[in-house]
Amino acid sequence: MIKVTTTKATHRGIQIAVMSDATERGLRFCCTNDRTKPKATEAWFMTQGEAIANERYEIDAVLR
Repeated sequence: MIKVTTTKATHRGIQIAVMSDATERGLRFCCTNDRTKPKATEAWFMTQGEAIANERYEIDAVLR
């Protein structure tokens, strides 16, 4: 079941929401924000840090 975590992150003033999903292999994490367009596919990562870093990279790519 996918749940929004309580982790709070921002990048360039844009709030990032971290979501988690429990699978048979453990937790996996994905991020979204309210400023960029919705993604066609979600990228899932094994750690929150990787998910947040990827979201920051995607925000930078859109704002350039």
